[in-house]
Amino acid sequence: MTVKEILKLVCEYVGEREILSKLDDEEAVFTDYEQEKLDVMVKCFNLVNQEIATDYLPLLIKEEVRDEKILFSSLSKSLVNVYEVKNKFGMNLKFKLYPDFVEVAGNPKTIVYSYLPENLTLNDEVNCNQRINARVYAYGIASEFLLIYGLSGNAEIWEERFKTSLFILSKKNNSCVLPKRRWR
Repeated sequence: MTVKEILKLVCEYVGEREILSKLDDEEAVFTDYEQEKLDVMVKCFNLVNQEIATDYLPLLIKEEVRDEKILFSSLSKSLVNVYEVKNKFGMNLKFKLYPDFVEVAGNPKTIVYSYLPENLTLNDEVNCNQRINARVYAYGIASEFLLIYGLSGNAEIWEERFKTSLFILSKKNNSCVLPKRRWR
């Protein structure tokens, strides 16, 4: 899914019919005011995308490392939280987070961490958790967009839908297995 596909849903939700019709037409020219609104929607998308990745469903990456002092700048993505550090035998190592590096007790081989997604533009492909669909993004973006334009009453409705959808998605689907019944 692309950012443009998500913003089409947002336009439907917030009543921006003119922008929606122009998003469908590849050769359409936006007025300055419409372009300003579209830019605000893209900024809202990036805000919502980062909120999802930091607060609800983190984006995880696994990288190989060599040093006991892992600098954040040496990692390929913007680190949010470290989940595990393992040695070459697959054993978990203890680690401590500092403002700009991770100190590991032992010789690390891999690190698993969550990262902050990069800011995207209108035609970029969205790299997200497969359980999240365009509708959930659109709820959050509509809420932020309406809040920016001073329609807080309507924004609360979309925020409630956004938070409820994310809560349902972020719940673990663990099934409870009861022990077998024993007859005496």
